Amino acid sequence: MNRETTAVFIGNRDCFDVSIQKIKDAITDAINSGITTFVSGGLGYFDETCANLVHELKAQYPNIKNVLIIPYKNFHIFNKELFDEIIFPFERNHSTYSEYKSAIPRRNEIMVSMSNTAICCVHREGGASKMLDYAKKQNLKIINIPNT
Repeated sequence: MNRETTAVFIGNRDCFDVSIQKIKDAITDAINSGITTFVSGGLGYFDETCANLVHELKAQYPNIKNVLIIPYKNFHIFNKELFDEIIFPFERNHSTYSEYKSAIPRRNEIMVSMSNTAICCVHREGGASKMLDYAKKQNLKIINIPNT
C-alpha cells in the first residue's frame, strides 16, 4: 500500500447527522487529487457510510480500493462484500479485555501511519478525536466534514 495515495476515515461512531453528499464529495475530491486506497476501522455509522460510498464509487473509479483494518480476529465486520481487502495487522489475537481495549487505538495508529490524508467527522472527545490529533501530529492532510 502506497502511503502517498492512501486516505484514512476518522469519525465518531455516532456521526448520524453528517451529510452523505458531503462525504461523497470529500471522497471524490480525494480521488481526483490522487488517492486510490481508502482505509477504515469499521466501527460505527461514519465508517460504514464511508465504506458504502467508496464501494459505490468503484463503479465510476474502478482503480480505487476499499480496505478494512480490523483490531482483532473475531471483530464483527458489518459487510465483507464492501471491502477489497481486510487486514489484521497484529501477530496474535488478543485474549484479555485490556488487550482488546488497547487493540483499537493501536490499530488506529497503524491506519494513520499508512495514510497521507484523513477524511474526518469528529464532533466530540473520544477515540476519534485522539486519532485525529495523532493524524495532525503525523502531518496528514486533514479534510473535515462538518456534522451538520
